[in-house]
Order: sequence, then structure tokens, then C-alpha cells
Amino acid sequence: MPGQPSYMGDFFLYRKYMQPHWQSLAKKVSIDNAYGNISNNNPEMLKEDDYTLRTLNYVMSADVLLRQKSKEIVSLLLPFSWQLPLLDIGGGAGTLGRALIKSKTYDEKSQSNEITGSVLFELPEVINAARKLYTGKDYWQHFEIMEGDFRLHEFKRSKKFGFIVMSNFLHAYGHKEAHELFHKAASLVKEGGMILIHDYFPDRRGRCPQKGTLYDLNMMLNTYNGTCHETSTINTWLKEAGFCSVRISDLGTDTSVILAVQDQFHKNASFNKYEKMYPDEWVYTAFDEGFKNAVILPVSKVELGSWVRQKCRFGCKEFGKNLQCPPYAMNFWETEEMLKSYSWCMLVEGMPPGSKFHKKLLNLEKRLFLAGFHKAFSFGAGPCLVCKKCPEDNICRHPDKARPSMEASGIDVYKTAKSAGISLKPVSEKGRYVKYIGLLLLE
Repeated sequence: MPGQPSYMGDFFLYRKYMQPHWQSLAKKVSIDNAYGNISNNNPEMLKEDDYTLRTLNYVMSADVLLRQKSKEIVSLLLPFSWQLPLLDIGGGAGTLGRALIKSKTYDEKSQSNEITGSVLFELPEVINAARKLYTGKDYWQHFEIMEGDFRLHEFKRSKKFGFIVMSNFLHAYGHKEAHELFHKAASLVKEGGMILIHDYFPDRRGRCPQKGTLYDLNMMLNTYNGTCHETSTINTWLKEAGFCSVRISDLGTDTSVILAVQDQFHKNASFNKYEKMYPDEWVYTAFDEGFKNAVILPVSKVELGSWVRQKCRFGCKEFGKNLQCPPYAMNFWETEEMLKSYSWCMLVEGMPPGSKFHKKLLNLEKRLFLAGFHKAFSFGAGPCLVCKKCPEDNICRHPDKARPSMEASGIDVYKTAKSAGISLKPVSEKGRYVKYIGLLLLE
């Protein structure tokens, strides 16, 4: 409702400035108009599009949206150790930067209202609009205000920041320009500092993967050369700038946060602690390994059944021929006892060939182990394919590579997959699509 802290009307009403461009989508993507400016052919839009009013509406809409998102972003930073001063680049009314500064001063039990050296850097017209939105002096006490175009502004060499925020900033620029602006921002980070990028990413497999793609179209229609940059691209830029520790988190709404720390700072245990507190981040590592799908589940969702191994005994012609299958593989009771030692697991989905699926599984297990999940353990899909045939003396030659399958260990694969939202049905005909399901235990 209007007047309430969570009123979203300004955010939705701002679409009136975007609608005319969307109505001209067909012209924008056509060959004849590929380089044309659609607004030049739309007198009504030019008449309504008063720049000062539009800027004010933009600041209002961005402010109300970030007030909703800031709480979640602040909570994501709780496991980390980071330092002021903060630089908020293109932060509008400074909504996110201010929330982060307040959370930091509260953590340190400091109620000081003095300027900490933190900076809100924005275009002059945006700052003017923000001051109309927030007229009280108290609202601006945490920031030094710098007005200018970040592309042109030169900071003093001595000016460095412990934490840099780029929220909904990079998508306003094309690849080359965004790349340059990112490196300019990264050069302002203190030794051991951190950087946070909050944006829409079209390649994220989160709750709203279509939103990033639609927003990418929105940038094409409503900016000069803006685009949604993929997380893999941002990750490359971060590594170029010496930020080798990167964490990506999808918010509960439709945007994501990339948090990075300089390499030498990785010795701080906070990042390892974060990985263990939020294992869902490893879903995207599974995608990087080539798995089609990956889902984090509490181990309590893994379904066991004493009947499962009997399906191997009375249904599989390979029974007794593979050391990672019944009767050699761990039995139902051993699996049940093992699961008690874990809190989380990851279910991954792949496809034939089985040998490649198994290698991906081992690679993912190794990455988890090296990241601090020392109890990481994987269950494969189907008979072990490390060797063409198990040795006749029944002594495995490659225990470092061999892993038991889920079904061989008494796990009901169909029911467990259903708990993860993965559809799994028996293949009724030859040549039909086959899904492989693997399981990784995390602790």
C-alpha cells in the first residue's frame, strides 16, 4: 500500500518508461533497424520522457527494490570478515551500501554517526534525485558523496577501499566497456579487500533463469549498449584482477550476488566456513563439471530400502560379477549407518556414456574434498566401469577410482530423485533417453 515501507508501486510504475521500447522489439531486432534509435520514431515517448522526472522515478524504483533485497544480501555476508571504507559505485540513493555499512558498525558495537571514509559514487542527476527522495541529513551521514561519471573520474592513487559494491551497474554497459569499468573498480580495492557484484545473470540456473534473459533484452532496448554479463565472464574478470576466491549466490527473488576476495585473503577461514554453511553453491560447480542437473538435499531425503539390493540379485545378469555391486558392495545396513555421519548431499543428473559420468563424479568429489569437505563421498550409477572386468581374485585394482552405485548400496534411486524434483522413469524401449543419477555426501 502507498506510504508503507514495502510499497512496490514506484518499482512497477517505472515500467511505463520501458514499455514503448518493448513495443518496438520487432523493429529493434530487424536488419533494417539494427542500428536505429527507436525513440526517434516515437514522438509520444519523447514527449513523456522528461529526463529529470524519469531519473527521479528510476531512483525511487531502485530504492524500494534494494530495500527488499538488502536484508538478504546483508545476511549472506554474515560469515565473512570484511573491512570499511566502502565504495558504492552507481548505487542510486545508496540503499545497499548504507545497509552494509550499518550492519558493519552494528557488528562492531559502534553507534558512531561519523563518516567512515565510505563513498557513494553516482551521476550528479541521480544524486539530485536521491536528495529529493531523502531530504534528512541523517540519511547521508554514513557516506561521502562523489558526483561524476565513473568512466571519466580519476581517483587519487592513495584512495583505496576495503569493500566495493557494484549493484545493477555493469549491465548498463557493453562487454568491452564493462570490462574496463570493472578493472578500474578492482584497482581501488585495498590489499586483502573484497568486491560484491549484484546483478541479473542470464546463465544462472536458479529459481528464475528466464528473468536474466528477459532483462538482457530489456538492456538491449532501454540502454545504449547494455547487456547482462554471464557469471562465467565476471569470474574471468575477477581472476584477471587477482580475486581468485569467488562465491555466487542466487537471492530468493530474481538476482544474484557475486562475492570475491583477493587471493592472499583466502587464508581467512571465513570463506571455507561459508562453503560449509551454504553447500548449495556447489550446485554450480556441478554444472561446470558438465552435469545436466544438480540438487542439494538434506541427507534425511535419501530413501533407503532393504528390497533394493534384491532387485540386483533377482533381476540383473551382472550380479556377482562386479566388485562394486551386490553381493560385494556395502549392504543396506552399512549404508544406513554411513548416512548418519552426514548432513547434506548433492544429487546429480547426467547421461551416457557411463565412464564419462563416473569421471565427472570423481572430479566433483575431489573438488569438494580439496575445498574442505573432507568426508565427501560419491555413489555412482550402475556397475563400476573403471575396468572392463573385475579381477578373478576379487581384489579391486583401482580402489581410488572405484565407487559403489546408489542402488547397489540399498538406495531407492527413484524415490530419492523424486524428493529432489528430478523426474525418473524406467526406459521402456531401446534408444530412448537414459538418465544417470549420482549422489555425493557432503560434510
